[in-house]
Amino acid sequence: MPYCVNCGVELNSSAKRCPLCGIEVVLPAALLEPATGNRLPQQRDVVVSAFDKKLWIQVVSVLMAIPALMCVVINAVFGEGITWSRYVVASLGTAWVWCVSPFLYRRNIVPLWIAIDATAFLGLLYVIDYLWPAAGWFLPLALPITLCLDGLLLVVVVLTRRGILQELHVVAAALMAFGLFCMVVEGAVDLYVTDTLTLQWSLLVLVSCSSLALIATLLQRHRDIVEGMKFWLRM
Repeated sequence: MPYCVNCGVELNSSAKRCPLCGIEVVLPAALLEPATGNRLPQQRDVVVSAFDKKLWIQVVSVLMAIPALMCVVINAVFGEGITWSRYVVASLGTAWVWCVSPFLYRRNIVPLWIAIDATAFLGLLYVIDYLWPAAGWFLPLALPITLCLDGLLLVVVVLTRRGILQELHVVAAALMAFGLFCMVVEGAVDLYVTDTLTLQWSLLVLVSCSSLALIATLLQRHRDIVEGMKFWLRM
């Protein structure tokens, strides 16, 4: 694809003027010729990744296991049994899952990766709720908020990877997801604390996010604005 010599915006082969700065475009004759089969390479180079996933998993496992074991030993020797070290072990276990989950499979399946990380985080919250003296906040508070965040993130990621959301549409979807997440957070907290649902500040956040999402959707229709933003953001 050719580029504008004045501002650097990527141009179509049939463009007469730059959509951003308006300067006249002069394309070389070679770019205007139809592509022939001889121009395509006969052999595709295969790039082999030098990243060793198994080695990464082993290193992370050792780095997480050593401090966890040390905390358990210190807690057992100098404390009254194993108490606070259980929180450390659960936290390090969650961190291990977050660091390892992207490399458990040959392909980086982002939705599965997000689901595994969310499950590990829910497990950590459940352990804290179980060990905490004043237990009882996991089911009414932590579970719905975490599932909502995971669900909204999965929807945006899946729609983006399938090409349904592109460029500023991704921004609009992320803004709407953030507004809905704030409503769920306020609703869960209200029901947990007062047993009544009175949405206030989250509605303001949702209205603001909806307005910005609408602006992003409208801007997406103007390709010159989108190309200009991509140029200045170096996207």
